[in-house]
Amino acid sequence: MLARLRRSLARTTDDLHADALQARFASTDTTRIADAPDRGAVRIRGEVSGLQVVPRADARALEVTLDDGSGQAVVVFTGRTRLGGLDPGRPVEVVGMARRAHGRLVLLNPEYRLLA
Repeated sequence: MLARLRRSLARTTDDLHADALQARFASTDTTRIADAPDRGAVRIRGEVSGLQVVPRADARALEVTLDDGSGQAVVVFTGRTRLGGLDPGRPVEVVGMARRAHGRLVLLNPEYRLLA
């Protein structure tokens, strides 16, 4: 009993945040980011945890990092530097083809829906 209490007290705020995200985005009609297949169609939900505009060969692209508590996915919108409503902390659902690149799940130009 004491060992269990020590383990629960040793949890970091990151662990607690990940647990809260998993509970928030648990759904039967979406795939957890950690469980998303390589090179397959997915529907994932998560919270925007980061935004970055990166240069590409022909144009800049907006990279949005989504976190559902089980892992992170990078959603890339080519030719964009901003999308209204996609701000840090905002819940969003994306649908598209996923692939794993450099150890991360990447979706290129997926459909997206802002969640409340």
